Amino acid sequence: MKWYSVGSLSFPASWVAIAFAFIGAYLYLRLTLEKQAANLYGNAFFILILTWKLSVILFQFETIIKNPFSMVYFNGGMKGYWLGIAAAFLYFFLSEKKFQVQENTLHVKVWIMIITVYELVFYLLNKEHILFAGLQLIGGIAFFMLLNKNSGNPIWGIQILVFFTCFQGLIYSLEGNLLSVPIATYTSGTLLIAWTAWKGSRKNQ
Repeated sequence: MKWYSVGSLSFPASWVAIAFAFIGAYLYLRLTLEKQAANLYGNAFFILILTWKLSVILFQFETIIKNPFSMVYFNGGMKGYWLGIAAAFLYFFLSEKKFQVQENTLHVKVWIMIITVYELVFYLLNKEHILFAGLQLIGGIAFFMLLNKNSGNPIWGIQILVFFTCFQGLIYSLEGNLLSVPIATYTSGTLLIAWTAWKGSRKNQ
């Protein structure tokens, strides 16, 4: 993975890809007048980053006590990442019902967009596997279009979501990287969103 620098701050390509993915999703929601959903995802992203960044206090407490300024440069690593994911998912799970999301499959659309943008930007920044980048873009657009065919049906949304996650698993298996952090993250997100969509469908019956 390539690293980039801005002044004295260095960061991996994955950070840039994550930022582009969530910014893209936020702009999409604002442009489609889904202000409530935009706020939901914006807050979840902020909680993810803040928890991951501040978790360095939990996992490297002695280092931070000796040099508090090191918090600017360090984060909680992989443990902090999963703690941030858990905090963001928990916020989403507890707060989703408070936000008025009109379209049943909107969360699935946003999730597909986040993953597609992340994968595309990540591949382009690393300048590797351009073929896989093209497959990710074509696959993301195809699943997004399929989802639009019956966007009012949450069960259809769950089915598309599951197939999209399987598609990601296929791409990563072709790379020889199936057991990876991104796939674990995609699977976790799929389970959460599918559960949310299923709950919504049960309430509307």
